[in-house]
Amino acid sequence: CPKFRCAIRAMIALAVSSASLLRKNVGPRVALLLAGCLVPVSALTMSSSSSRNIVVVGGGIQGTSVAYQIATSPLLPPNSRVTILEAQEPASAASGKGGGFMARSWGDGSSTQKLHHLAFDMYEGLAKELGCESYRKLPVLSVRPGYKGGAEKARKNSSLGRIMPDWLDGDVGPISALGFGDDTAQITPKEFVTKMLERAGDKIDVVLGTCTGVETDQGAERGARKITGVKYTPRPGGKTSDEECEEVTIPADSVIVSAGPWSCAAEDWFQGAVELPMEGIKSTSIVWKKPEGVENVDAT
Repeated sequence: CPKFRCAIRAMIALAVSSASLLRKNVGPRVALLLAGCLVPVSALTMSSSSSRNIVVVGGGIQGTSVAYQIATSPLLPPNSRVTILEAQEPASAASGKGGGFMARSWGDGSSTQKLHHLAFDMYEGLAKELGCESYRKLPVLSVRPGYKGGAEKARKNSSLGRIMPDWLDGDVGPISALGFGDDTAQITPKEFVTKMLERAGDKIDVVLGTCTGVETDQGAERGARKITGVKYTPRPGGKTSDEECEEVTIPADSVIVSAGPWSCAAEDWFQGAVELPMEGIKSTSIVWKKPEGVENVDAT
């Protein structure tokens, strides 16, 4: 079996930027490490004039972004086919429920930091290009519960006062600015996914079904195997007309696994050639209802 490498990333910001690397035909090894995907080291070089069959497993914002950039790239050879294999429907998991928050200046300072910046800038451009109504730049505050009069005290700070919403009038403690609206933004991920698929049209084929493995053949290198297809079980109501068929194969010479926490299933698909350790992270998300009698609210 060929050797595969991967990195699972939970930051949607990397999805667009890493996809842009593929679009610009930057070395696939770099894209491999940063896209949060699983691809053969030589899978996505598109210098050959022969048509390609590229399958992206996972229809969230990450997988759709990669598929969109590849499908609309001028480097993609004619008569190529780009397919998204999605178990439920596009943006059915985290991409359909996440807050879509982005911050350009945040990051861990590692080698992915430049991609983090690139992704933030690309979102703004693509949001306009695709006609996404939910994209907006907005300030971000860190607020803790505290004592009476804390909000009034914070408003006296000129930098904080200009970005504090009027409805923040309760008992609060320390307040600090995490972003003033120039490098922090928000978009509804599900809308972004939908808009990309609409714009791509028939350049991307969306197939509903659960991936069960890959088909391989003897590669050119000794001991290597090359991917020839992706196997899946059709979802009832999907594009496969024979719903009783237990397994279907999509022809593929390049495979990108971008299935979020389900990506660990690729350990079985590639018969132990890759290890994808997965662990959970506790987090809390709260959606506040807007105050009664208020037409527009300047925060989410």
